[in-house]
Amino acid sequence: MSRMDQKDETVAYIIVSWNNKDLLDECIESIKNQAYGGNKKIVLVDNNSSDDTVAYIEKSFPEIELIKAEENYGFAKGNNIGLECALKDKSVAYVVLLNTDARLAQNWTSTLVNEAKLRKKAATMQSITLDYYDHSIIDSTHIYISRYGQGTQGSWRSPIGFGYDVAPYKVFGCNAAAVLITRAFIDAQPFEDLFDETMFMYLEDVDLAARATVMGWDNFVVPGTRAFHMGSVSSTKKDPSFSLYMTFRNNIGLLIKNLPPRILIRLLLRIPKSDIASIRHLRRIGKGKAIPAVIKGRLASIVYIPIFIRKRLKLNKVRNIDDDYLWQLMKKGH
Repeated sequence: MSRMDQKDETVAYIIVSWNNKDLLDECIESIKNQAYGGNKKIVLVDNNSSDDTVAYIEKSFPEIELIKAEENYGFAKGNNIGLECALKDKSVAYVVLLNTDARLAQNWTSTLVNEAKLRKKAATMQSITLDYYDHSIIDSTHIYISRYGQGTQGSWRSPIGFGYDVAPYKVFGCNAAAVLITRAFIDAQPFEDLFDETMFMYLEDVDLAARATVMGWDNFVVPGTRAFHMGSVSSTKKDPSFSLYMTFRNNIGLLIKNLPPRILIRLLLRIPKSDIASIRHLRRIGKGKAIPAVIKGRLASIVYIPIFIRKRLKLNKVRNIDDDYLWQLMKKGH
């Protein structure tokens, strides 16, 4: 993709909504208030909400490109639909994914875009994301696959302190609650669906992070701005066991698809011990009723293994990372 002046570039913001009409005003206003010198467009994909979201957007925000899904496609396909729509505009150089329960500081877009321009192989970028309700608590600085094979959110629930805004630094991946993705990476990665629709929701942003990392592209957390996230608004409207089921269903596929053989074997051998620890933790904190979801998720994952093996073979053609470096990166995610 050729370089263009900022005034000629467009940042496309994609929002996927499911029964979150009450959150949309503030979310959309945080986009409109972005101090960015280029063009902006908003694409909202409604996952067949039953709370009059569609009618509300059509009346209150007619300038938004609204896509009405016929069913709840989940996070992955919902965002892919928005991406396909946004990228038809050849001036779109960057795509921002923003959860309905996330908000951006006014300088968020300009800060991340300016940093992305300095990095020829930038795939994704995020700022430090703080808890929406308590700005002294971190929601996310990055995401990664841990050495126990788990999708992990960096610095989650840690107090924010001195030293977090020293310089941009490379991380394993960026949290999709508020993330900037470069078109250059979208065009370079080998799959038609940027977010793996087999996953439906949960771990699809960790999958994207792993893909960028093993391809030799860079993900960064950028200082000087903030995003704010409420957390799990849509998923908590479902049975609390749903998130556990989907996480454990998708986990094996995440590892098989992305990791080199030496690391993959090491992690697969650790999974039984990790699962036992997870079950004991749920029992200890009084959530024993959710344990069947963990077991069912693991059993369901077996069905998807052949699908992820085929995707692994496709990714292998563009894999470009040293195993030892990747293992080091998986210690803390940076």
